[in-house]
Amino acid sequence: MTASLLPAETSLGLPVSVALWYFVLMNLPLKHMTAEEFAAWAMRQETGRYELIDGVVVAMNAERLEHARAKTRILFAFMAAIERSGVMAEALPDGVAIKINNRKVYEPDCLVRCGTPLGGEVVLVTDPVIVVEVLSPSTGPVDLSDKLIGYFTVPTIQHYLIANLNNRLVLHYSRSPDGEPTMKTIRRGEIDLDPPGLKVAVDSFFPQ
Repeated sequence: MTASLLPAETSLGLPVSVALWYFVLMNLPLKHMTAEEFAAWAMRQETGRYELIDGVVVAMNAERLEHARAKTRILFAFMAAIERSGVMAEALPDGVAIKINNRKVYEPDCLVRCGTPLGGEVVLVTDPVIVVEVLSPSTGPVDLSDKLIGYFTVPTIQHYLIANLNNRLVLHYSRSPDGEPTMKTIRRGEIDLDPPGLKVAVDSFFPQ
C-alpha cells in the first residue's frame, strides 16, 4: 500500500501512520474500490454511512436533528408533488446512493427518479433526475463545489437543489440546453422542476 491511497495523506499532509490509524479506527478499507465493490462492501456494514471519493471510502458525519427533520420534510414534499403531478416518478430518501462514475458514489439527502420503479435489491441508482442536499457546516463546501460538478456529470440529472436552513432559501441548479448548470436563488413561491414536470413549495422545505 502506498501513501497515495490515503486521503488524509494527500489532502491534509498527515503522516502515513496517522492516516492508517484513522482508517483502522473507522473500520474503513485500505484499498481503492470501484463503485460496485464499494456498494457490496457498504451493504455488509452494520452501522455508519459512507461515500466513495476517487476510489476511497469516506465516512459521513453525524447529523443534527434539524438536518434530519429537513430531509424528512423534503422527501414528503416531493412525494406529494409527484402524486399531484401524475408523473411516473419516485422520491427516495438518504441511504440510496448515486453512482457518479466508477470511482465516485454520493449519497444525497433526497433524490427523484423517473420511470418504472427499480427492484428492491438495487443499491446504486444511475439515473436520477433531481438530487437534493441540505446544507450543513461540515458538508457545505463539498455540496457547493465537488458535488455540484459531480452530479452534473450524470446525464440524467436535470436539477440539483441545496436547501439552506439558516437563511430559508434554496439554491436551484438546473441543466441548461448546453449541458452546463445555471443557478437561481429561491426564497418564496414554488420551485419549477421541468423536466420532469414537478412543482414544490419552498416553504415545504423549512419549519413553519
